[in-house]
Amino acid sequence: MPVGRVVRIIGGFYYLLNECGETIVAVPRGKLRQCGDIYVGDLVDYELLPTAQGVIEKVHPRSTVLKRPYVANVTQVALVFAHKDPDFNYVLIDRFLVMLEAYHFSPLLVFNKSDLVEAECAAENAGPYRKIGYRALCTSTKTGQGRAEMLAELAGEATTLAGPSGVGKSALINMLAPQYQLKTGQVSEKIGRGRHTTREVQLLPLPEVKGFLFDTPGFTKLDLDFISPRDLAQYFIEFAEYSPECRFVGCLHQQEPDCAVKTAVQEGKIFPWRYEHYLLFLEELKKGEARPYPRSGENRSKRR
Repeated sequence: MPVGRVVRIIGGFYYLLNECGETIVAVPRGKLRQCGDIYVGDLVDYELLPTAQGVIEKVHPRSTVLKRPYVANVTQVALVFAHKDPDFNYVLIDRFLVMLEAYHFSPLLVFNKSDLVEAECAAENAGPYRKIGYRALCTSTKTGQGRAEMLAELAGEATTLAGPSGVGKSALINMLAPQYQLKTGQVSEKIGRGRHTTREVQLLPLPEVKGFLFDTPGFTKLDLDFISPRDLAQYFIEFAEYSPECRFVGCLHQQEPDCAVKTAVQEGKIFPWRYEHYLLFLEELKKGEARPYPRSGENRSKRR
């Protein structure tokens, strides 16, 4: 039975990309239609009818699932932020990073709109995250800066772009794959953030590098309430080197004596602003009733 990948869902019709690069319009078989849990990115078995329409018979097991919106079989996440317009926001970046670390993804950081700032400023924004251990690129959809480097990172991957609206995700896709010509938007001067230009989820093939890009709506708010306060520290990856040296097992790195993480901050081995964001998120989680993180092992992408 042929296998297709769901690249788009519109009004109950599922657009499948088959192994020959052809697009098949399909509908689910009865029981699958009732379940309603076929996502963009899913691999499915389908039967081709004489009318050239497909019927989806089975959904393959998923390697990963991301929510808000639902997408399946993502192999990496590219977090896109702007150096300017909207303003660079370290707190929001760290909030996204904590969420992806909790889901066991190794993020690719993309700092867009490099043409709006001096080269020194762009390097200053990306530099700390590279030092922490993250992959970080600076791009410009106006000049084409970073296109080759980003395509190299997307090769062979199924990548979803995430980040707030207005940072240029659609424009970035147009730079990487101009054949799609996605609609782009402007940042509102009144509210200081972008308007959503992506209204639906679709999976865009990148034949040049044998990869895929998920085009999804942007996010402006992220809740971390699925994380336990005691688990938060492990999602600040630079803490891992020092936390085993803390006097207390399960140290929250807040008020405990002989805390190796706090010592590392004082000695300049951990960026103070990262530690401040950790304390901010910790207080946020302690005030709420954090739900235990579901350690199902469903989302496991390798760290590079």
